[in-house]
Amino acid sequence: MELMELYNQETIEQDFHPRKLLKLLLADNNFSIHKERVTFGKGDEIILEPINAESPYVYAVEIGIGALYLGKQIVDFVGEGDFMGLHHSQGVQNTQMSGEVLTGKMVVWRFVLSDVIAKIMSIQEGYLYHYNYMRMMYERYALKIITNSNTNQQKVESMLQAIAERFGTNRTENHIKLPKCFTRGVMANYIGISNATLSGVLTQLEKEKIVLFQSRNILVSTN
Repeated sequence: MELMELYNQETIEQDFHPRKLLKLLLADNNFSIHKERVTFGKGDEIILEPINAESPYVYAVEIGIGALYLGKQIVDFVGEGDFMGLHHSQGVQNTQMSGEVLTGKMVVWRFVLSDVIAKIMSIQEGYLYHYNYMRMMYERYALKIITNSNTNQQKVESMLQAIAERFGTNRTENHIKLPKCFTRGVMANYIGISNATLSGVLTQLEKEKIVLFQSRNILVSTN
């Protein structure tokens, strides 16, 4: 019987969550790997493909929020417990994948990708950590691709709900507050529209009581 048959999907999602993968990577057991705890400041670029390195870097976020870029386009956001570079690919020619810190600071653990893969594969169920992570990334990217054909308002609503679910703070019965690091420029880049278009959509969403502006904060309705 294959290992996949021993676990249902819910068990895989819980027992092989990325946060548990980080604990595995940090453990100094029979197969310890090199790691560095690094602090970046707001606006710092995080290089995933260092020059003259045998293998790209992998970063595990401990504190802070960042944006993941493919070239100049934001393709995802990362926060506590997320990884940058674990699903690294050099398949896009002349396009560098990198991260950028959005909050005041970001504290990360830095590993070498080849070391991470080696440690994952050193334990019997290790591949399930990578499988689960890749599944989560696929679902997130698939949703982004699907919404590309929607109207600008639908794309903005989908993005706001996704950000609120992953990073929202000060949750009340009716609203979730978005962290201030999600500026209009950042959100417009992620969707692929202009700042002016985004502002127009947000104004319409405010009229429809889908969002609420309060002291320069954006609150997303949970209703």
